[in-house]
Amino acid sequence: MRLPAVTWSEVEHRARSVAGGPVTRCGGTDDLTVAGLVTDSRRVVPGSLFACVRGAASDGHRWAATAARAGAAALLADRPVDVALPVLCVPSVRAQLGPLGALLAGDPARALRLTGVTGSNGKTTTSTLLRGVLEAGGTRTGVVGTLGAQVGGRSRGTDLTTPEAPELHQLLRWMVDAGARQAVVEASSIALDMGRIDGLHFDVSVFTGFEEDHLDHHGTIEHYWASKARLFERDRSAAGVVVVDDPWGRRLADQAPVPVTRVGSAEDADVRVLGWRTGSAGTEVLLGDDTGGHRVSSPLVGRVHVTNLAAAWATGRLLGVPADAIAAGLATVAPPRGRNTVLGGSGRPVVVVDYAHTPRALAAAIATARDLCGPGGRLHLVLGARGRRDRYKRQGLGESARAADVVWLTNEGSHGENPSAIIGELRIGLLGAAAAVRTVPDRRAAISSAVRAAGPADVVLLVGRGHETRLLDTTDPRDAVHLDDAEVANTALIVEHGPPATADAAERAS
Repeated sequence: MRLPAVTWSEVEHRARSVAGGPVTRCGGTDDLTVAGLVTDSRRVVPGSLFACVRGAASDGHRWAATAARAGAAALLADRPVDVALPVLCVPSVRAQLGPLGALLAGDPARALRLTGVTGSNGKTTTSTLLRGVLEAGGTRTGVVGTLGAQVGGRSRGTDLTTPEAPELHQLLRWMVDAGARQAVVEASSIALDMGRIDGLHFDVSVFTGFEEDHLDHHGTIEHYWASKARLFERDRSAAGVVVVDDPWGRRLADQAPVPVTRVGSAEDADVRVLGWRTGSAGTEVLLGDDTGGHRVSSPLVGRVHVTNLAAAWATGRLLGVPADAIAAGLATVAPPRGRNTVLGGSGRPVVVVDYAHTPRALAAAIATARDLCGPGGRLHLVLGARGRRDRYKRQGLGESARAADVVWLTNEGSHGENPSAIIGELRIGLLGAAAAVRTVPDRRAAISSAVRAAGPADVVLLVGRGHETRLLDTTDPRDAVHLDDAEVANTALIVEHGPPATADAAERAS
């Protein structure tokens, strides 16, 4: 992907359009050109504009000289730097990342209809469903989120659910160049808080639901909710689709300054869930809206996906996709990796791999797993919690885990914390539970032990990591080791229970 060369005067002009204070240019002629905005000095290429971003652990101004040696053409800074490069000095570098990232990517969002998706749970699944709906409606659509970025048959990895603004705009440019005319962007609360989607305007924004999360960053649940609510301000979105089955969603629907389509089981919902059923073959939902009743089917497994499907339906209608195309799209979208991924069965235990990492999401995942148990079957839960993140959730996870029959407490990646201490906090929520509790700190061994102990009618639920394939127990990312829950589970199924009994089971386990 070749990024356009932009003149220094154009950069200055765009920077001055951002409110917040004076902009000062030091050096550089009007016809100096830069190509690409970069926030990591290790990714600087000749001609880049290097943004000296102040972060929680590092200050980009300290790396200005390194960026210069790598060939940066100019700097974006908020204080003087002793580097012989042209500098644009601004009140806040971070506030400029969205507008300047858009400019230096050629303003790709202007060629796209954008849909934003936020919520504590369900963002990735809903984003994937929406891409399928829009593609079924005849429009090539890209998606950016937790699983990376995809357009057509191509994909790119991302380090964050919502990448930093320069990378996000470059991904949108990549999608436009690949023929996309629509894009779906997962908008995390931290991204909204830090301005990563600044410079974007969404035709529709979707709210999938809410519960306490990320309070290590936000501090309070009110701040967390307010961060998500920012997506529904008039300067960010033209319309909203809001799941109103929890009080926070209803509050957002009541307070949002943009027109809102309410989704849920409540009688006043604009798109109402009239009924549903789910099982190992998928999920079927009966929806009612102002045009009548609609039955939609999906290969996604679990009651947790009912409102995801309803929200995708409502968003598709707002974006002008015909009802039959929406239904066709929902029927063909494969489950996102690590979102209630079902393995095994056909005479062997069923294994479900899910990303659930909050108490309410865990409770929903357990309910789904219960639906998949055979007669007299037991539910084995393999549970951990991420180190250095949201300690307050751990007891709540333990409390939700009480609904399992056997809980295998293990490591989920301690990130420098003591894994035994994390397990101890989970165990507090399990005190007095009827569930049998086993402690197997090694995650591979925990998964294998749970699969070995499970009978043909049982379900083994692996939560917390979903699609992730790297596990980290120190503070240095270079120490991460490969660990894929689904891969370990598949191996354990073969070792402990033999190969699949039928071709159909083999396909499900692949």
